[in-house]
Amino acid sequence: MTTSRNQHLQLAKNAVRVPETQNLSSVKLWCEYAVWGLLFYDDQSPWLTVVEALHICFHRKVQGDPVFTPVACVASAEHEAITYRLRLNYELRHMLFRDREVIRIANGQSVDEKARWQAWLDTVSRDYAGLELGYLQDEFETFGEMARSVELLRTAEIEAQSAKRWTSRHILPLGPDMLFADVNDKNSLDRKFMRRTGEMLYLMLNRATQRDELGELIERRLLGAASPWNRLAKRIGGSIPASVGDTHIGYLPVASATSYDRLAEDWVALLSLRNIPVENLLDPLERVSGLMQILYILERAQETIGDDVPVPPFFLDLLGAPGNNPIRKLSANQFKRHRSMSVEAIGAFIDTFASSDEWSGVLASAAGAKEAMDLLASRFLWRPGRSPNPDRMPSPQDQLAELRTQAQNSKGHSITSTFSNHAKHIGMLRAQRSSGTWYAPSDAFLEALVLVNVTTPMEFGDFLHRLMTRYSIVIGPEEVRAAFNVKTSALPAPLADLKDNERRLEDRLRVLGFLDRKSDDCAFVINPFHDATAATSGAAQLVHA
Repeated sequence: MTTSRNQHLQLAKNAVRVPETQNLSSVKLWCEYAVWGLLFYDDQSPWLTVVEALHICFHRKVQGDPVFTPVACVASAEHEAITYRLRLNYELRHMLFRDREVIRIANGQSVDEKARWQAWLDTVSRDYAGLELGYLQDEFETFGEMARSVELLRTAEIEAQSAKRWTSRHILPLGPDMLFADVNDKNSLDRKFMRRTGEMLYLMLNRATQRDELGELIERRLLGAASPWNRLAKRIGGSIPASVGDTHIGYLPVASATSYDRLAEDWVALLSLRNIPVENLLDPLERVSGLMQILYILERAQETIGDDVPVPPFFLDLLGAPGNNPIRKLSANQFKRHRSMSVEAIGAFIDTFASSDEWSGVLASAAGAKEAMDLLASRFLWRPGRSPNPDRMPSPQDQLAELRTQAQNSKGHSITSTFSNHAKHIGMLRAQRSSGTWYAPSDAFLEALVLVNVTTPMEFGDFLHRLMTRYSIVIGPEEVRAAFNVKTSALPAPLADLKDNERRLEDRLRVLGFLDRKSDDCAFVINPFHDATAATSGAAQLVHA
């Protein structure tokens, strides 16, 4: 009988089994992955997370499969078994992010088409041996047309301000010919910046109750190859698709969660806004995706800790006042509380193991030190460090204490840094060297919240209540009182300051075109893009990220 490689791993409560296709050879400590999944990576931004998730969707469409796969894990505790390949699009990526001669030659003095093509192809042959781009002469009537097309597609780059290597840069995922794998300069899949966080996003959507409706929307609005952007990318990139991978999807431990359903609902809400071009929807889509993933991180932490209380709320500072004022202080304190939760959750996960009969048996054994080492290696993929005394093995208690210290004090790419980086990228968190870190929303983040939550005009107070109940976001005194479960006399910040904070949100929404005040007592949050007449008449413009 074959022994399962992953069957001995310590699992979180109600977690699905780790599939045998999951290669854990590089994992040195299992705790974080058992609680949250394999993996949430801090250097993978919400933008790249959405791109990676769409890689899976595009691959399934090419294979003739539905966007989402039937889920049996709720009943059987079995994880999805999904394999996918990633598009390379090497020639297109070279043209967009590495070639600098095409624009120089196009802007030169020569008007001889043949000479311009030859001058450029000579530089390609000289500088990039083996790269064949001669087909572009057949795709474009003039060299200038080709150069302008390249220049136009470069405007579709996402996170253009980042200093990533050229093989890790990406453009808007508006078709299969606009996708790139994350590779090194030899086209080997090293996943430096796309390291499974998008797989976690895909799995969250795949386990949502609305996945069938969402799958149809994704296929209709995101997976088509007929968009002008994709057609242009295909002309520049060539007609022979190449891919890399046969990648097995990562591990997401919980079979069902309210965060999965809320995430899918938000995607459905955005993709249903047919009056907004899909290229303009991708920015709010990545912001709400990042928001729901950091909520998932907090909710999983809270469930693992075991306290029967709601997740501590996000308190957003809208005032932006300088100094350590009560509003900023409350926001910063909430951020510190959130960061501490992952450490507590890992401790609670280890505590569950420490209270098991299995570990009690090790402690009672005469050979406990050796048995502890073997058991911790089996359950957590961990071994203690080298002992200063080679003739004495650390006691079981010392081994578990060392494991706990390493798990709770990770200095690398931890779930805590993933939480912080996601919150910064989506525009919910601000950090200043002299002032600290606190929750303060950008205009683009506020816009995303309106687009996904407002259809018909919504009273401002109802909008605030929805943000609290759906995302644990609080701003004004009523929501703060409810979320912190205190009386008005015991609010964590002065009542007058909280009212000013709420009024500042109202002002910002009004400036953005998302609020209509009817009288002193009545204001409505509106989504002009949900109204076909308003959306097509230019009543408002999306905020540029």
